[in-house]
Amino acid sequence: MKKNKFTLGDSRKRLMLLGYLVLGAFLLVSVRLLWIQVVSGTELGKRAVTQVTEKIKRHTPRGRIVDRNGEELAVSIMVHSLYVNPDEMNKSAKPGKNEIPRDVARIAAQKLAPVLNISEEALYSDFTLKGQFVWVKRMLEPKDYEQVIKIIKENKIPGLHFISESKRYYTKKSMAAQVLGFVGTDDSGLSGLELALDSILKGAETRQTFKTDAMGRIIADKNTDPEETKEKTMVSTVYLTIDSKMQFVIEDALDDAMKRTNSAGAAVLIMDPHTGAILAMGSRPTFDPNHFGEYPAANWLNRAISIIYEPGSVFKPIVGTMGLSEGIVTADTPINDTGSIRIADRVISNWDGSGMGMCKFEDVIKYSINTGMVQLGMKLGAEKEIAWAKKYGFGKATGIELPSEEDGILYNPKNMYEPDIATLAIGQGIAVTPLQELRAICAIANGGELLKPYIIDRIVAPNGEVIRRGKKQVVRNVITPEVAAQMRTMMEKVVSEGGGKTARIKGYRIAGKTGTAQKIAEQGGYAPGKYIASFVGFVPADKPQYAMLVMLDTPRGAFYGSQVSAPIFRDTLQQILVAKGIQPSSSEGLPSFEAHMKPGQTEKRPKHIPPLEAKGDKWKVPDFSGFDARAISIELEKAKLVLEPHGTGKAYKQSPAEGTTVESGTKIEIWFR
Repeated sequence: MKKNKFTLGDSRKRLMLLGYLVLGAFLLVSVRLLWIQVVSGTELGKRAVTQVTEKIKRHTPRGRIVDRNGEELAVSIMVHSLYVNPDEMNKSAKPGKNEIPRDVARIAAQKLAPVLNISEEALYSDFTLKGQFVWVKRMLEPKDYEQVIKIIKENKIPGLHFISESKRYYTKKSMAAQVLGFVGTDDSGLSGLELALDSILKGAETRQTFKTDAMGRIIADKNTDPEETKEKTMVSTVYLTIDSKMQFVIEDALDDAMKRTNSAGAAVLIMDPHTGAILAMGSRPTFDPNHFGEYPAANWLNRAISIIYEPGSVFKPIVGTMGLSEGIVTADTPINDTGSIRIADRVISNWDGSGMGMCKFEDVIKYSINTGMVQLGMKLGAEKEIAWAKKYGFGKATGIELPSEEDGILYNPKNMYEPDIATLAIGQGIAVTPLQELRAICAIANGGELLKPYIIDRIVAPNGEVIRRGKKQVVRNVITPEVAAQMRTMMEKVVSEGGGKTARIKGYRIAGKTGTAQKIAEQGGYAPGKYIASFVGFVPADKPQYAMLVMLDTPRGAFYGSQVSAPIFRDTLQQILVAKGIQPSSSEGLPSFEAHMKPGQTEKRPKHIPPLEAKGDKWKVPDFSGFDARAISIELEKAKLVLEPHGTGKAYKQSPAEGTTVESGTKIEIWFR
């Protein structure tokens, strides 16, 4: 039997070795912990936070767009957007003990499809993806949000969550749609003023952060609401020069004109001829910017600034001022009208083919005589015609604060041959926008100033400070006040005596000009049977307050400007003049109130207009007899009813009759004398 040689010294050595090993391990762990905590702590902390948090980008509400009086046209509110965490939804589908598995994704898709207006299969596909975040539907309507909440609770559906986002609403629906434009789901302006002023209107971009567990489920925090961020950022408000009441009137007139004439398109503009402020701007066809995707892109086009066309005879007053300024003609200069005139290889005729013989130049404007204008154009020559056209601002965008404005087209005078010179004098061979044409006419109305049109009245910061203000800007003086006055007189005679009689408003002095131009075909030349019918003018002729242009593209049936465009000018401005309390220049042609009283009857007019009586969401119409249009208009505005006046003076007949119950937006026709 061998003797054990293990000694006490060996035991001590082994204990020391073990101690060294433990100490070494401790030192290694300490160094590693120190490295993690001190050197890599920040980076690893970021990773940990990233793994348990979700971030979603969103925007606070955009700034408001309002009319000149503060009436809201575009506003933003916070709404809910729905997203799904597929991992959370599908994890819950795994059954526990004694549980029957259920297809949660299929149940959710079936229940939500009709509410969200998304196919069941499309929803199911999203719900069964891998991951923790998939948008289901952005910016739910409040009623849809309530239904989704109900479905989630009743069916105990996990994995569906909401994020608050800013949604744009256009309070007047299609009114001024092309002016306002629209925004996309990422709150970026895509058209109109929403695009042009995107940097001013856009809300602040924020990132919503919340904690999640390993499955991506939101971990609630008593101090925060993961579904809705309470932060609010104030944004500037944009005030337009647009007058909502005028805008409503022209939109109504456009809708009526499109129905009556079956036109392919239309544009109407009202401008303050002394400042350049746009008071109303309408275009057809139109769209509802709340649902812009449901309309063809062609409907988004603002025809007032984004189409070009040959203006035709509405260009004649402008050429007339060229001749007056150059001393070639005066109002009394004799012109020989033979009904047609040959210029090189082109024969140019009057609209009816007949001639007036010897007449004054003012008759050339009054009756829109082509031969007389051609004679003036030939005396002006190419260089002067184009130089004057440029002076009036043609061939270059006006610079209004709206996107997609066209420049128009002007000849190079070096490339013009005689028929080009002749036809330019009658508004052919030049392409303009409706805004360019109206601006040029405003220079005649205001005494010779070419103004820069503007549609933004002011931009107001959240603290009330005006950070930008629209104002009158004179580009240049085009003609002298004397020349402007001469042409105003001629244009007034167009309406009182000449081809624009259909634009007359009894008691008011109207200046204007009709125009009927052939429409250019896409392949070149003119499209047979297609015309642009227009009317441009201002009122009152002696002291202009409103200048207006009406343009109808390819009306069917009657197509002359005097037939289809001038009546729109008349009916629209009559409503505006009465509503704004602008008194007639004279009582000529207006029957007196007393003339309609029975023999022996004394005039009795009530002192106060009977108030409109509310009947639920409708209104009971009172008797308006004896009141003027201004008082009636103020009362109707309270119920958002629309006055359609006939004549001036005091009311004596109305439709609907007294006691009728009507909805807001209803037209109330009233006859005055």
